[in-house]
Amino acid sequence: MAPDEIVKKKKKSVKFASEEPPKDVEKPKKAKSSKKIEVSVDLSANEEKGRKRKHRQKKSQAEKRQKLMESLVGPQVDEMDFEPEHKTFADFGLDERILKSIGELGWEKATQVQESLISLALENKNIMGRARTGSGKTGAFLIPLVQKLITESATNDGSVGPSAVVIAPTKELITQIYKLFVKLSQALPFLQAINLCDINEEENSVWLEDRSHVVVTTPGKLLRMCTLRPEYCSLVNYLVMDEADLLLSFGYEEEMIKIRSKLPPTYQCVMTSATLKDDMTTLKKLFMTGPVITIKLTEGDLPNSDQLTQYQLTCASDEERFAILVAMFKLKLIVGRSILFVNSIDRCYKLMLILRVFGLKSCILNSAMPANSRCHVINQFNEGSYQIVIASDVSDADGSKLKEQLAAVPEDTPEEGGKTAKKEKKAGGKKLDKESGVSRGIDFHHVSNVVNFDFPETTDAYIHRVGRTARGFNKGTALSFCTPQERPYLDTIQEEINQQMGRKVLQPYEFRIKELDTFLLRTREALAKCTKGVIKKARLKEIRQELMRSANLQTFFAKNEREKLLMQTDCHPVMLKINSPAIADVTSYMVPEALRGMDFSAPGNKNRRYNMGQKHRQKLKHKFQKKGKDPLKTFKI
Repeated sequence: MAPDEIVKKKKKSVKFASEEPPKDVEKPKKAKSSKKIEVSVDLSANEEKGRKRKHRQKKSQAEKRQKLMESLVGPQVDEMDFEPEHKTFADFGLDERILKSIGELGWEKATQVQESLISLALENKNIMGRARTGSGKTGAFLIPLVQKLITESATNDGSVGPSAVVIAPTKELITQIYKLFVKLSQALPFLQAINLCDINEEENSVWLEDRSHVVVTTPGKLLRMCTLRPEYCSLVNYLVMDEADLLLSFGYEEEMIKIRSKLPPTYQCVMTSATLKDDMTTLKKLFMTGPVITIKLTEGDLPNSDQLTQYQLTCASDEERFAILVAMFKLKLIVGRSILFVNSIDRCYKLMLILRVFGLKSCILNSAMPANSRCHVINQFNEGSYQIVIASDVSDADGSKLKEQLAAVPEDTPEEGGKTAKKEKKAGGKKLDKESGVSRGIDFHHVSNVVNFDFPETTDAYIHRVGRTARGFNKGTALSFCTPQERPYLDTIQEEINQQMGRKVLQPYEFRIKELDTFLLRTREALAKCTKGVIKKARLKEIRQELMRSANLQTFFAKNEREKLLMQTDCHPVMLKINSPAIADVTSYMVPEALRGMDFSAPGNKNRRYNMGQKHRQKLKHKFQKKGKDPLKTFKI
């Protein structure tokens, strides 16, 4: 029915267009009927062919780009073996206003990386600096930047674009760098800086009217600014790439190539990271515009054993791992602020629920949370609201796994292709923030312990995780749990770190699991109640709390108080339904013999019964005194 009607319509159009209607009418009938049959039968096959064609085009474009990158000639690289001279900040010839800001920050003397990098940066050298975490790399590249901008601000008013750009891979690190720049330039009000990650994408006026001298941003935000203002990066004289090894990896390759096309032909480039390698990769060749100096410091990638103590604890099973961690917190073997690292987001919530059952308060950081919520949690931890942070680390930070997946995409049959596409959609359904990261560069204040609850897969991941403690001149402890399945990771990382440090660093932490039988039984009961449904409910509660903290919804809640009350009543934390209410109490028979005699009661419940009795006695005493003052009641005959 439908095909005949279409043919008639086509006849009319043919008659109108051509002068010989009968000849042209007969020809389209046969041709169009055959075409229609082909479309109805081979529609899925054509779609599959289109997908394959697009995949081949993408692959060929990537190969062309790679050949062009490989043809780049690398700059001259000079290595500099640095020996510390124990300089103060006044020895660098800095402006007095900068020295005043440094004094207000409480920095007395420069670290090794600051000594080497500040002097070279002031000489306009291109630098690749590798220094351990917490050694002051952010200050090392920001101090010379502020010094240079004092003179450059007179020539560049920021109307076209900034004079300096600082790029980092994560939003948390960007906010940290921005805050430090504001503190260093506090006495220089004419210097303007902007954090592009703080600006809402809908506020086009802010993007178009910005006149800052310094821009601190992630690659994605900088590209958005360049699309709105094509000549935005044309006057850049100073480029900093913090955590450069992650920025120059596969995950950011396309974005970084686009950014380089927007930059001028010559500028000063500084790359820093705790795990930056000396080899000149294609992206390093692309960004370095002249001779490069690589700094080699006398200190290692990790602090010495007198500053950072590292332990590894072998567990027979995952259940045992949970039990030992709970026992260590309850028996006060782990004291002070602690960061617990896990390998997935669900493990974050699972560990939080288990710790909550045992009366241990904790907060969560992961890539599924919005940037504002992550920064809020970091601020709360630094202010002392929480003693424990559970953080999920990005397992594929450098994009190597993604590269392998793209290289090994099979050219399936139409039926199989459809199935694989559905699987890919399911796998990629959870939208994670690529520009998030906890183990990279974030300065958590006064962290005493780092616990690798799930053992890291690479040496770089281990170094960045452990680097959250023992920062600057402070001391810290690192404890890594390891199951038999994770043993290969431990062997490779242990061997590499021992080679770097020149001695055995990871010490075994021995625990008699037989003495923790009660903890193991209680943890087993809690784990049995911690199902996938409960974890999902905990994640939904976290989303509701994020909605309550959202700045955009404050006006809505102000107008709709009933909605706010409903959200507040529904934001109570999720608790596991445990039969024994006293599961969090530590009784005397649970304590191992070596630790008996110590007080393991919770700080909030200490001497609770005594306090209740004391309050009652004070009440009676007050009542008796009141009675004694009444002459009618004290009158005696």
